[in-house]
Amino acid sequence: MEYSRTQKIILGIFTILPFVFFPFILAQVFQFVLNMVAANQHGEPEVSEVLLAVFSFITPIILLSLLSIGLLIFYIIHVVGNKRLETAERLVWILLFIFFGIIAFPIYWFMRIWNSLEKT
Repeated sequence: MEYSRTQKIILGIFTILPFVFFPFILAQVFQFVLNMVAANQHGEPEVSEVLLAVFSFITPIILLSLLSIGLLIFYIIHVVGNKRLETAERLVWILLFIFFGIIAFPIYWFMRIWNSLEKT
């Protein structure tokens, strides 16, 4: 499977997106907890405020999860179809994707997709 330079760059951007958005989501969750603690000191917070705050970080979490699942499927299919890899290496990559997910994706992208740029 050969990809153009543009396709490789776009795939690289999608591969890095979880690392970019995770700190923002984590900050949103932390801010939510702080707001709920502060609101609880002044009485019970309104249910609508709590739901709005929860949906403000649940939606990005769901989108990030869907992106991660999509990347997992893509990379497993890519590994299985990559004829340059030995069978043992394919198995190792698949296990890395399953157990380390978004950490293994950029490593594979750099080693096996981006570095094949010279050969295209």
